[in-house]
Amino acid sequence: MTGSAPCEKLSWDSEFFGLSIARAVLSRVDEADCEAMLAWCRDHRIDCLYFLCPIAETATQRLLADADFHLVDVRVTLVRPAETGRGDVRGRTRAATEDDILDLREIALTAHRDARFHADGRFDPARCDELYATWIEKSVRGYADHVIVADRDNSAVGYVTIHLPRAGEDSRMARIGLVGVHEQWRNHGIGRDLLRSAADTIRTSDVTATTIATSGKNVAALRLYKSEGFGTTDVALWYHRWFGDRRR
Repeated sequence: MTGSAPCEKLSWDSEFFGLSIARAVLSRVDEADCEAMLAWCRDHRIDCLYFLCPIAETATQRLLADADFHLVDVRVTLVRPAETGRGDVRGRTRAATEDDILDLREIALTAHRDARFHADGRFDPARCDELYATWIEKSVRGYADHVIVADRDNSAVGYVTIHLPRAGEDSRMARIGLVGVHEQWRNHGIGRDLLRSAADTIRTSDVTATTIATSGKNVAALRLYKSEGFGTTDVALWYHRWFGDRRR
């Protein structure tokens, strides 16, 4: 590649984890690109570099393995048309409020342990949990366009966050950011109710489809999403490259 940096530093991730974290700009590389990424990381004293590689890019995957990148997760992206996904909602769902934040944070602390940060093994596990607790709190406070909760006995026991396309964006696709269910309420149809409520909410917006991404290890989530009208559109591999005291 020429004319631009091969990586970009991620300020939020760096501050949150107390590390210097960057992501690769490219999704496929040759040997020269790979060397340029590593040199950039050394020059900028990066601790961890994220790289998202298409599943079919086997040549890139070989180069990453040779350069000490570690495969930490499989990202599966799914999409469903906006007109599908609606159905009977058997339990109560409603918009989240500030009063729900403590309950939602408690759910988030255990609901996302299949994510790549835990799988990596080098991030502080408590900070990995807190990442999602922070994420849902910020979502309720405006980061997401909608946060819907499942309510049982006047307490939130699950959540789904929805992001709508911004004015001027080419895409007319809504995005589901987080889905989480309290561990004591799993396998009770909460996730199904949340996805159907999300479909009801999204249908009033000017969107044509909804996308969601999850870990390939999360078989239960994949099964649920497909049963609710989502189809797989992309599979990619998350790699992390650590430097620090192993900087070369």
